[in-house]
Amino acid sequence: MVTDTDEGNEVIQKAVTQGSVHDSDGESGSGRNRGLMMDTLLLGAFLALMAETFLNNALPTIMADFHVSQSTAQWLSTAYLLVVGLMIPVSAWVFSNFTSKSIYMTMIAIFLAGSLICIFSAGHFPLLLTGRIVQAVAAGSLMPFIQNVMLLLFPPDKRGLALGVTGLVVALGPTVGPTLSGFILEHWSWRALFITLAAVAVVILIASFRFVYTVNTPRRTKIDVMSIVCSCLGFGLLLYSLSSIGDSGRVSVTDGLLLAVGILAIALFCRRQFVLSDPLVNLRVFSNGIFNLTTLLSTLSNIAMVGIELVLPLYLQNTRGSSALTSGLVMLPGAIVMGLCNPLSGALYDRIGVRKISLIGYTVLLIGTVPMLWFGQYTSLVEIASCYALRMVGIAFVMMTTFTEGINALPTRYTAHGNAAASTIRQIGGSLGTAAAMMIVTLGTSQAVSAGYKGGQAMENGYRWAFIFMVAVALIGLAASFALSRKATAPTEERTPGAQSR
Repeated sequence: MVTDTDEGNEVIQKAVTQGSVHDSDGESGSGRNRGLMMDTLLLGAFLALMAETFLNNALPTIMADFHVSQSTAQWLSTAYLLVVGLMIPVSAWVFSNFTSKSIYMTMIAIFLAGSLICIFSAGHFPLLLTGRIVQAVAAGSLMPFIQNVMLLLFPPDKRGLALGVTGLVVALGPTVGPTLSGFILEHWSWRALFITLAAVAVVILIASFRFVYTVNTPRRTKIDVMSIVCSCLGFGLLLYSLSSIGDSGRVSVTDGLLLAVGILAIALFCRRQFVLSDPLVNLRVFSNGIFNLTTLLSTLSNIAMVGIELVLPLYLQNTRGSSALTSGLVMLPGAIVMGLCNPLSGALYDRIGVRKISLIGYTVLLIGTVPMLWFGQYTSLVEIASCYALRMVGIAFVMMTTFTEGINALPTRYTAHGNAAASTIRQIGGSLGTAAAMMIVTLGTSQAVSAGYKGGQAMENGYRWAFIFMVAVALIGLAASFALSRKATAPTEERTPGAQSR
């Protein structure tokens, strides 16, 4: 049985065998045209990834304008991350069934529509959240799509550089978001953030008319709607119940029931993937122990990154009274060092193997996180910026190297399945991690209020609880890293999905 992803791989193999890629007009997809297409695609990817964290600095302002609680406002970030994760498996079906140019332009148009909905939400928080979800539908399909197109645009001997640049965009997008939004919020309202996103989307849409061309041959295939329903229902209810617990500070009967239904829906989704001949996500890759371990480590690093990118701006603005611009500047060094360290981490991975680099990465992450337990209203901004930057160094060492090791542990025929599965888990894990972090902030603040603390002191306690959670994430990652292989794993056709190597 041929799956959607397998068909996408056949298209890629055919293009590679032919030695070149042609657009609908028969022009060769090389040289300047190929470079302009790559630039346009990467700009779209950067826009979608930057939007993940673009609102984090604006949450205090949005809370005041819409009169919503902190745990409600955080849905603008966690729901975005969740929907992006849910859309990743669907991207293989999209790539197989439609032309690459139409896919890209449609995704950018959908992102633009979501931005416009947010601009005109006019004080209605559900409408603002709807706009963010519409944006995420496009963003979730963009990155896997762009990775597939890159494989078609470049021959094997040039893919390393192309995918390396793509990885740099993946890393920089979310880290630049809070800094850029801080500059914008210093002079304009939160609506200016969506106006900026919409304006860039329009520019990309116009450029795509000229520079993006078709590189694939569509084949009509079916998609399992029930799998999509179960995954959306399961992870959505799981996220909602965590947010509701954080909002109320207690576990109600309703929250418990929704949590149970969510877990049941996820279980049904998993069971269905094993019985389908054409699964949405091939869960058989999780029979490989190395793949499981590296996926866990990559997911923990994503939780460590997006979690602190949500918590830190709130801490700075709510307990210290810092401006959005100050919050952005505090996080700027971290964005810079992560961009610099991503190429270095790849080189180190090839030289010293994944075990050492993961141990180094999680150790650095832990060293950068522990001082946050003593952050207070008068902590130096230089110290805060230094700790955040140190954490980003550790994350840069771990995130993509462990992901790569996991893909290499699979047979090459399972590479596409492993890529989709690991990317989905990492993204959804980040969403649930941020929801858990905000729930912990609310619970910690409520506990401090019950103990007699007020205002900034109570909130300071809540954020300290979240920092403790981040320390726990780093400790779990460090402990799990000791189980990694001492040598980098090379993919082979002979290795079965359940095989392990040391």
